[in-house]
Amino acid sequence: MSAIACGTASEGDDPQEDFDPSDLAFLASLPRRLRQVTARTPLTREGLPDRGESSEDPRLSAAAQLVWDAEKDSARALASRYRAVAALHDCEADGEEPADEDDLDTRRAALALRVTDGVAAWELRSAHQAVDQFPRTLGLLESGHFPSWWFTRMLRAAQKLSDDSRRQIDLAIAAWSTDITAERFVSLLNALVQLRALREKEAEQEPAEPVRTVELAPDTAEGIGTITFRGPIPEILAFWKRLDESAHAVQAAQRKALREGTEIPFDLEETVSRTGRPVPLDRLRYALQFDSSFDTDGVQVPVERFRLNLTVPALTLLGASDAPGMVEGSTPIPPRMARSLAGAATTWYRVLTDPGTGAFLPCPAEKYHPDKAMLEHLRLRNSTCAVPGCTRSTSWASEGDHIEEYDHADPTRGGLTEIENLHLLCWQHHLEKTLGLLDPARLVRNGSGPGRTRWSIGSHDQVITTDDVDVATRIAVRQLERIWELHERRKNARRPLPPPEEPPTDTQEVPPTPDDPPPF
Repeated sequence: MSAIACGTASEGDDPQEDFDPSDLAFLASLPRRLRQVTARTPLTREGLPDRGESSEDPRLSAAAQLVWDAEKDSARALASRYRAVAALHDCEADGEEPADEDDLDTRRAALALRVTDGVAAWELRSAHQAVDQFPRTLGLLESGHFPSWWFTRMLRAAQKLSDDSRRQIDLAIAAWSTDITAERFVSLLNALVQLRALREKEAEQEPAEPVRTVELAPDTAEGIGTITFRGPIPEILAFWKRLDESAHAVQAAQRKALREGTEIPFDLEETVSRTGRPVPLDRLRYALQFDSSFDTDGVQVPVERFRLNLTVPALTLLGASDAPGMVEGSTPIPPRMARSLAGAATTWYRVLTDPGTGAFLPCPAEKYHPDKAMLEHLRLRNSTCAVPGCTRSTSWASEGDHIEEYDHADPTRGGLTEIENLHLLCWQHHLEKTLGLLDPARLVRNGSGPGRTRWSIGSHDQVITTDDVDVATRIAVRQLERIWELHERRKNARRPLPPPEEPPTDTQEVPPTPDDPPPF
C-alpha cells in the first residue's frame, strides 16, 4: 500500500494515519489507473512559458503566470465560499422550529448570495457536500493546488451517488497528481464515478422507487412551453398507446365523415371543414391530452386555481404597439398570440396603473376578507409568492394574508383589509408567517411609485422587496410621448415663416373697407 498517498497530508505525516480499514480496502480495490495517477512532467508556474511555447515572448509569459496566480486565488476563494455557505446550516434563530430549519437556511443563503431559493438550495447542498464529503480535495482547493474547475466538475459528477461513495471518491482523487491534463482528469473522474455507481447498484438489496414526475420545462421557442412526463417505461408506453390509438380513432372517424358527408367529429377550430383533411395526429394527441379531465377521487378543487392571468397592454390590443403580453406577470408572449388569446376570452378586466411609474392603483379597504377585485389586484401586483426568493405562482398556489394582523375586536386599531396591508403567500410561507418565522412590514410609499416591504427572516436577516409594476404601461406612455414630440416637430416644420416687417413710411395707412377680405 506504499503507493497510496493523500495530497492533504503534511510533510512528515503518515498519509494513511486517518484512514479506516474500509478506506484502505476501497483504495486497494481500485484499478491501478485510478489509484496511481501521476504526471510525467510537473506543471509549475515557472515552467508555464516553456509548456505554453511563449518563452520567447516575455509579455505572454508574464500574462500566463498572472492567469496561474488568478486561478489559485479563485480556488482559495471558492473553498472559502463553500465553507461560508455550509456554515449557514449551523445558524439557529430564536423561535425556529426544526422542521422549518432547512427552509430558513435556504432563505438566508438566497439573501446573502442574491439568488432565488432554488439556486440557494443547490448552493447549500454543494457547500455541504464539499465540506462534509470532500474534505481532502477541499483542503487542496483551499491551498490553491487543486483547480477550481476540477472541484466543481467533481461535485456535479458525483451528485447522484451516495454520501459514502462521495467520501471514497474524495479519498481517491486527493491522491492524484494535479499536474495531469484537464482532459485526463475528466476521463479518470468519469471512470471513477461510473465504478462507484455500478458498485452501489450491485449492493442494493431492494430496487429504488421508480421516478414519477411531471415538470414544466423552459422552451427556446418564443411563446412556447414544454411539459415533461417521466416514469416507469411500461406506464409511459401504456399512456402513449392509449393517447395514440385515441388520436388514430378520431382521425379515422374524420376521414369517414369527409367521405360520407356527415357531421365531422372533434373538428378543432373547424380545421377539417376548411381544409378537407383530417386533423394531424400530433395536434389530435395534444388536444385529447389537454381536453381530458382529472379524476381527483371526489376532492373538490376551486375553479380559480386553474386560471391563468394574461395581461395585455391596451395599445397592443388595438394593434398600435408591439409590447408583449405577459402570462402570470413573468412569461412574455408575442403580441399576435396575446391578441388572439384576448379575443377568445369571454371576460376582460380593466387594470388601472399609474402612467408614469406603472404601479398598480390601490382598491379601497372595506372588511376582513379581501374581495375579488383586491385578490385580482394582488395577483397582478405580484405574480409569485411575496416572500423573497419564492417562485410559486400566486394564481394557483397562494393565500391572501394581512401584513399587519387584522384586529377582529377593533378593526380601526390597524391591520386594515386594504391593498397596502395585503399580499399573497404560498401555503408553506403563509404557515411560516403564522408561526412567526417570517415578519414582513409595509414601508411608507413615496408618491405614486410601487410599494415596498421589509422582510425579517429569523431573528437577524432583513431584505426589502419592491412590488411588481406594469412595465407595458410605462412603455406605452413613452411611445405616446415620442409620437407627440414627433408630431409637434413635423407641425412646426410645415408652419410658414412670417413675412419680414416693412419699414415705416410717411404714407397714412388706409383702413380696410367692409368688402375687403380678412387680413388672415
